[in-house]
Amino acid sequence: MKKLVGILVMGLMAMAPLNEEAVTGTIEGFEKFSDMSLVLFTLGADYPIEIGSVAKGGAFSIDLTVADLPEDMPEEDMGMFFGNLSQSFDGSFPKEDFGLLAEIMALKNRYISIMDKKNRWAGNVFPVTSEEIKEWMEDEAYNNAVPGSYLNIVFLEEPVTLQFPVTGQMPYEGEDIPVEYEFDLTLEPGFNWVQYDIEEVFETDIKKRGHFPTKITIRNLEDPSQFRWIGKFF
Repeated sequence: MKKLVGILVMGLMAMAPLNEEAVTGTIEGFEKFSDMSLVLFTLGADYPIEIGSVAKGGAFSIDLTVADLPEDMPEEDMGMFFGNLSQSFDGSFPKEDFGLLAEIMALKNRYISIMDKKNRWAGNVFPVTSEEIKEWMEDEAYNNAVPGSYLNIVFLEEPVTLQFPVTGQMPYEGEDIPVEYEFDLTLEPGFNWVQYDIEEVFETDIKKRGHFPTKITIRNLEDPSQFRWIGKFF
């Protein structure tokens, strides 16, 4: 992995626009269900983190400013789920790529889950720009990546701005295929939207493995209207 050569700035910055606003839309496939909660199960099923709600018909609202870590979870147990900042993004990033900022502890929340009124896990929601992106997220080994975008959520206790490129490798057929990442991201204390833009894809022999991204931008969410919110129900 190429050593970090960009600039990382830490300090109080302007909050990312969509972190302080409720994100609304419609969850596809929710028409036959009653009202439910939208949660993160990152800390386990016993400690769901509520981030919003979905009504019958699928209309939802997510407000990350009201989300918080559970107060009744022992601190030592919660600490088991946290990792350093370099582990909080999709991709393989050694700590040295993040310099001193790698030591910031963060919580990665890749999936948004649906919880019914009996506190049972009822499904997941995929914020994606296409059905193909959803399928690739569910099984990257056998489904093909395509250009497009998806979202996940990161929690941290300190503000940080990441603005730098990183180059990694993906092994394929005895070669290391370069994978370029561009961070352009401001994170505030609390829960933050993180958007991944897949810009280029390496085409493989799909009998051996699915196509994979080779150029990705990681940035703040600016326009939620471009996303489909596709539900998968249990």
